[in-house]
Amino acid sequence: MPAVETCPDCGDTGWKPAPRPDGSPAVAPCGCRDAARAPVRLEDIGVPPKEAERARFDYFFNVSKPLERANRIVFKWADSYPDVKSGLLLTGPAGVGKTHLAVSLLRHILLERGISVRARYEYVPRLLREVQRENDLLLIDERRLAEVTRAEIVVLDQIGADTGWGQRVQERFLYILNRCIQGRGFLIATTAFPLEAAQQSSLDDQITVRAVSLLHEACRVVPMPGEDYRTNIINPRLSV
Repeated sequence: MPAVETCPDCGDTGWKPAPRPDGSPAVAPCGCRDAARAPVRLEDIGVPPKEAERARFDYFFNVSKPLERANRIVFKWADSYPDVKSGLLLTGPAGVGKTHLAVSLLRHILLERGISVRARYEYVPRLLREVQRENDLLLIDERRLAEVTRAEIVVLDQIGADTGWGQRVQERFLYILNRCIQGRGFLIATTAFPLEAAQQSSLDDQITVRAVSLLHEACRVVPMPGEDYRTNIINPRLSV
């Protein structure tokens, strides 16, 4: 028996046609989304309270042209959603504001634009530990992973950080990444590891060439070069 369509405006997709002024096709959130889902706090989708409180595009430290450009790109993505073609991969050293922009994107879409969309923030090293079944290290906790893969916007923060990225961890991350990309959502990722070999390890070394290739397939790379804002601007006296 065919399913009954409950929303004639969007056909239960959550998005209705909304052509641009020039007549080109686009979509906008359907009112049925708001009826189906209550507004969320950023903490409810995994964002740490400190980041949830302070992450806003207006608060971003535009201390250089490359960082100003990164801020504009991420804001435009958030302001254009869902009329976007790919996710974003924010790359740069520690302290340049990658997490700040990723959380600002979530705030702008969910709270400032008021779009009811399934979203999820995950700190990757913690996620890798939490999806690992305690009774069998080779198995994945599918219920925990479902929180991530069912989201329409997934933020994977700090890929490659704070854990020993041996073969087992790499395989686990590749499985998670594949599941995220195979879904219908968009991926917002951050990493402090360079995409190309340098004096330090590259992202290839941490998560494998295949995983980096998948990130390139799913995301537009947004370079964020610069110095650590926390040590050079907020607390410069702590530097030796």
